[in-house]
Amino acid sequence: MNKKNKGRIRVYSLIFFIFCIVFGKTFVYQVKEKNRLNNKIQSLQERKDKLDSEITEAKDSLKKVDTEEFIKKVAREKLKMIEKDEIVVKYKDND
Repeated sequence: MNKKNKGRIRVYSLIFFIFCIVFGKTFVYQVKEKNRLNNKIQSLQERKDKLDSEITEAKDSLKKVDTEEFIKKVAREKLKMIEKDEIVVKYKDND
């Protein structure tokens, strides 16, 4: 082999080596990015499941709002209302 061919082989070897480094770094970055995105997807899926559960609970609560029992409960607790045949007893504080 002459010097000209040895020089070409060195240049091609250097180019191949640089290509391998760039390809390797890109591959490692893509694997890390894929893992990060998979973790993000899992986190968002868990959050979605939690919100779906809250929506279901809210819908169930909304169905109860129209019941007579719920209306009476709110009237008693919030508005301090009583039934016709009930008596209110209040105690005076000594403080």
